[in-house]
Amino acid sequence: MLNIVLYCCTFRKDLKRTVKLAQSIQKHNKGNIPFYISVPAEDVDLFRGYLKDVDVIIFDEKDIFKANPKLDIQKLYEIRGGLRQQVIKSEFWRLDISENYLVLDSDCIFIRDFDETDFIANGDVPYSVIHEGRDVLQATERFGPKKIRQHFLADREPIKAALGRKGVTYDFGYAPFLWSRKVWRSLDQNYLTPNHMNFLDAVFLCGSEFTWYGEALINFRAIPIYPREQLFMHYHYEHQLWAHQVIGYKEELLAHDYLGVVYQSNWESWGDFGPSNKSISSRVWRTVKRVLKKTQFKLSLLLGFI
Repeated sequence: MLNIVLYCCTFRKDLKRTVKLAQSIQKHNKGNIPFYISVPAEDVDLFRGYLKDVDVIIFDEKDIFKANPKLDIQKLYEIRGGLRQQVIKSEFWRLDISENYLVLDSDCIFIRDFDETDFIANGDVPYSVIHEGRDVLQATERFGPKKIRQHFLADREPIKAALGRKGVTYDFGYAPFLWSRKVWRSLDQNYLTPNHMNFLDAVFLCGSEFTWYGEALINFRAIPIYPREQLFMHYHYEHQLWAHQVIGYKEELLAHDYLGVVYQSNWESWGDFGPSNKSISSRVWRTVKRVLKKTQFKLSLLLGFI
């Protein structure tokens, strides 16, 4: 079994982003860590065609579901895609490919060279991403959207309560996630199975897969904890990127402290693959509004410095 692999769960809409991610891995993967991509069955040939020149293993996501007979595959395809992807990513360990895996979303890109030492602390024990989410909480407190702090707690407190932990509310994200199969197995053995649950049930209880991992890590101590902050600079909202542009943060500077950058696909919609569902006039108006909003934001930020 491998010590660590890179893994991305994706689909057709994110094809162009996945290609950019794969190209950044091809450029910076100095340790030749294997790269795996799972996609829906109908997208396998599409991705293999676009990534034929990249060293990557592309496979049907249902192979992951089949590794856990407790999962109801039909039920999985009746829920929304975001929740299903949480289950897919969190069950990858059952394929017995590696002890650890770095879960990359398709909107991640590497910006500097990396190898196994960036992810493995000791032997087969990975670093654990543990912090308090202050970057996104502070940014949204200042620039919005509103109620992010309430959403932050709502995605974490129920899992803390389920596993019986009190105290500081930690953040164990964001993408990419660095996970050990030992931690996932400990959650299954110590919480899910005794409560007659599978991970889909856990996601229905509270849909934050990386919080389930982190709370299992703290509660069951399947591995020693070697803490690290987020591995990538994550632009959750475009105003975070605009603010960095104003004060001169570029990828070359970020690379001193981050392995990569995440340009969140929720706002970077122009990176979608395939035709848009919206009319040309709607798309043009959206672009105009974005330019106006960006200009207004940067001007207000600059005036605040004077």
